[in-house]
Amino acid sequence: MQIPRQPSNDYVQFGCYWLKIGQYPPKEVSHYILTPSVTKNLNNLARVVMSSKFPVLFHGPTSAGKTSMIHYLAQRTNHRFMRINNHEHTDLQEYLGSYVTNSEGKLEYQEGALVEAVRKGYWLVLDELNLAPTDVLEALNRLLDDNRELFIPETQEMIKPHSDFMLFATQNPSGLYAGRKTLSRAFRNRFVEIHFNDIPEEELETIISEKCAIAPSHCKRMVQVYKKLMEQRQSTRIFEKQHGFITLRDLFRWAKRGAMDYKELAEQGYMLLAERVRKSEEKLIVKQVLETVMKVTINENAIYDCSRLEEFKMYRQNNIVWTKAMKRLFTLVAQCLRFNEPVLLIGETGCGKTSVCQVLAEARRTGLYVLNCHHSTETADLLGGQRPLRNRDILNSELKRDISEYLKSHEEDDIDLENLDLCSLVKRLDLVCKDEQSLHIDKDKAKHLSSRYKQSCTLFEWSDGPLVKAMKSGSFFLLDEISLADDSVIERLNSVLEPHRSMTLPEKGGKCIEELVSIEGFQFLATMNPGGDYGKKELSPALRNRFTEIWVPPITDQEDLLQVISAQLEHPTSKNVGPLILEFINWFSHMYGNQGTIISLRDIISWVNFINVTIEQLGSKESFIHGGCLVFLDGLGSSSASRTILSGQTLKDIRTKCLTKLKELSAHFTVFEPIVNFDDCESISINSTETHFSIHHLSIPKGQYMSHDISFTLHAPTTSDNAMCVLRAMQVRKPILLEGSPGAGKTSLITALAAASGHKLVRINLSDQTDLIDLFGSDLPVEGGRSGEFAWRDAPFLQAMKSGDWVLLDELNLASQSVLEGLNSCLDHREAIYIPELDKEFFCAQKW
Repeated sequence: MQIPRQPSNDYVQFGCYWLKIGQYPPKEVSHYILTPSVTKNLNNLARVVMSSKFPVLFHGPTSAGKTSMIHYLAQRTNHRFMRINNHEHTDLQEYLGSYVTNSEGKLEYQEGALVEAVRKGYWLVLDELNLAPTDVLEALNRLLDDNRELFIPETQEMIKPHSDFMLFATQNPSGLYAGRKTLSRAFRNRFVEIHFNDIPEEELETIISEKCAIAPSHCKRMVQVYKKLMEQRQSTRIFEKQHGFITLRDLFRWAKRGAMDYKELAEQGYMLLAERVRKSEEKLIVKQVLETVMKVTINENAIYDCSRLEEFKMYRQNNIVWTKAMKRLFTLVAQCLRFNEPVLLIGETGCGKTSVCQVLAEARRTGLYVLNCHHSTETADLLGGQRPLRNRDILNSELKRDISEYLKSHEEDDIDLENLDLCSLVKRLDLVCKDEQSLHIDKDKAKHLSSRYKQSCTLFEWSDGPLVKAMKSGSFFLLDEISLADDSVIERLNSVLEPHRSMTLPEKGGKCIEELVSIEGFQFLATMNPGGDYGKKELSPALRNRFTEIWVPPITDQEDLLQVISAQLEHPTSKNVGPLILEFINWFSHMYGNQGTIISLRDIISWVNFINVTIEQLGSKESFIHGGCLVFLDGLGSSSASRTILSGQTLKDIRTKCLTKLKELSAHFTVFEPIVNFDDCESISINSTETHFSIHHLSIPKGQYMSHDISFTLHAPTTSDNAMCVLRAMQVRKPILLEGSPGAGKTSLITALAAASGHKLVRINLSDQTDLIDLFGSDLPVEGGRSGEFAWRDAPFLQAMKSGDWVLLDELNLASQSVLEGLNSCLDHREAIYIPELDKEFFCAQKW
């Protein structure tokens, strides 16, 4: 085919086609690999772009290079590239615009990303178009027609696109990826469609070698591993369907880790590909493939030797127990952060996912922003939003002081400015600025003060969310329980998970849409539980392959457990307790543990903490037995797992067997101490002194709210037994869950204990309509304030948490999953709640 002559110097050649150069200054073109299949797709794209009027729809799997090709072509032709990430809750306002408050607090119409691109001739990419809701798609119809017009309902304006404007859209197949719907034939007919297939295997070596600048021999071995693992998918299903866990992104990550030899290349491949697999037999297959292809032996103990890591050397704290599991996790995450890879940690509760993120943040001497996800998490919780102006009184007092100082230095009249209110001072400031005869006036400062006054009068202001703050400050960002959030919320973050780590903020408003690029040091981490638990789901493949995934198994190694227990035990006489605790756990698991997972690391830590707190007052034997009762016996019959244990046996039989075993093990203590008869409820004594309230030998400090009118009796055998169980649980700083039949006396027991021990009890009745704002608080109109004036008001739960009162959440299982997950951070070791509306973290009171 003969190539046409160049029309003018304003055109650049792509294959057989000449494309017009845009109006924007040229940029340095990123290194882009032109393989035969890429060149074919690029020629197809250039053919469409040459007409400058047809929108283009790219259809293909994730990581096939759809968006990067458009970006490359835009750079080569000097066009401005803009990208909008769609999700299920994409609002039409993000496209067209909305009324937002400006810097002076006034409402003004702010045009959206689509309108800005249409006016200024950008190349606009609508990413994941088949995630967008129907009303957004319908709004595009007029722009996709031959007449190419965009109508803005709010301003009644009809916009004709700039001659350089081009619209592109991308979508993943609707059947393979969560949330993707099939676009209607009528809508798709408005586009020119270009289909992308997976990168051919024969081109992978070329792409990896040129893109990542590594030795061709390394690329050849990596592609061999890729092919062999793909062959295993049918029998083992490690790599499901055609894509599974290994994609082009995985190969790029592997190549960019810069291995120096085959041994290091195999080790990096093992950490990337094998450590995401959840079954040991499948993990072994990946290891064997790597060892066979690379012709090396992979030694896991050598790989996870933390002592060679810079982060390990920088970490000086002594509150971490460096078990084999912790060293493995620390090494894997540190390697990901070293190469700026977003990390996804998947594992059961209490296996150290959040802790390792905190440790690495401390080691790197950087901040850590944490957001707990739940079903009601919105993008505004991550990115920020318009919030009522806080600290207005403080801002006004500072402004009044600054204006007074300015007027004193520019006015000759001796006027008492201290007695004037802020409004009067601003009027005098305006008069001074209007005085044309005064040449010595600093008008720039006066305008700045006037602008500050207008800002102080605004009702709302933009407040950055934790993700935006982390990107701006170069800190770590941890998205806890990411799988609980709606996929649409996480899809909004796609561009942050790409190597360039950027995003646009159309929600912020302003004269132009802010494009945010993270500064050096920013890292994105996420954690989740595996799918299957209540409310827990797996992430979609499109989301998962943007992360480096790490499987965190529960700690079951006996040496690791003994190391954790020994490190947690504080009293000298309790150092030999560790093996006894493990012996009872093994016995209990052998007797009753075949029905499901019953014991977690958090249970073991609770037992150890109980011994630390009570060994002085109870002695070694009794604190050991009481701790076992706390962790294993007091909760029997409550959870679904423990109910299966009771099948065919009575609760009393199991308690008797467990107590017998605990007493048998306690005989190993060298100190002679009499053992209390735990089965005799009538022998339990209740005592109250000026400072402590106690049942048996278990006591809690008294509060300041003493009540002498207690109508509930604690001396009945069953009641005193239940009360002792509650007091036993109170020895450990951990929330308590009471489960029982209606009318069994759960609420009245806690009420009586609070009254007897002098503590204020805040009772909150939950229902399926309860929201987190009912527990934490919200912005409410100010009583007696100005029209439209709002202020934050703490809800009962937050008030009690700050003041150290007791909180009783009645009917907890009626609350929605989003409410329960929202309480996670104050119930675990963090003991804190982050309020996005206030951008503030509240810590639990010491006595709470």
